[in-house]
Amino acid sequence: MFKKIVGALALLSVAACASPYVATPYDRATANVRTITIIDDAGAPEAIAYEVASMGSNFGLIGALVDAGIQAERQGAVNRALDSVTFDGEAVFERRLSERLTANGYTVSTQSDSARPKRAFLVSYPTANGTTDAYMDVVIDHYGYLSAGAFQPFRPSVVAQVRLVSAADPSVILMDNRIVYNGMTSADAGVITLSPNPAYVFQNREELLADPARMAAGIEDALKQVADTAAQLLR
Repeated sequence: MFKKIVGALALLSVAACASPYVATPYDRATANVRTITIIDDAGAPEAIAYEVASMGSNFGLIGALVDAGIQAERQGAVNRALDSVTFDGEAVFERRLSERLTANGYTVSTQSDSARPKRAFLVSYPTANGTTDAYMDVVIDHYGYLSAGAFQPFRPSVVAQVRLVSAADPSVILMDNRIVYNGMTSADAGVITLSPNPAYVFQNREELLADPARMAAGIEDALKQVADTAAQLLR
């Protein structure tokens, strides 16, 4: 669990320090895409529950280690609570994305055996053989809850990278963008940012864990908003 917290820290740091991001907008008129295959296994393995500026991190190495333990224990408690209401964030996202793309006029299927590393785009795509025009590849860097710091409320957060590649030639990227829902870091120009829903604000850890169904509903709402935004990029 400690490694997972360090990984979350690294992701936030990379987001803050990465080189300027340039999105690739989608041109439906020239892309000639009618059928889309969604690459599955998009989600992070567990939800996060992280304080961005916690007090323990201000007290040297020992403080940082204690803080990492506290963060890990909180994350574990949140995921146990989500398990108690059988919440599957990845399934929520992929189902909503499929529904919205279908509503946009595409024929949509899901690739169910992509077997890719988490938080990474697929390295090589299946040979389409005329079965699909494009692959929708999504990497959900994290989903869950973020707090600005000690004694600050927790709000849902999702960070996703979305990419559409040509099935005939996967080196051709038809669309590429990043969507940040309550990322709590300064986003690069071109990144789509979404504000958190005020209906899902939890004042502290105790309130967060007291109602697992509402906690799950907040993440579900955030994931659906990100999925809706990703689908809108292909209108």
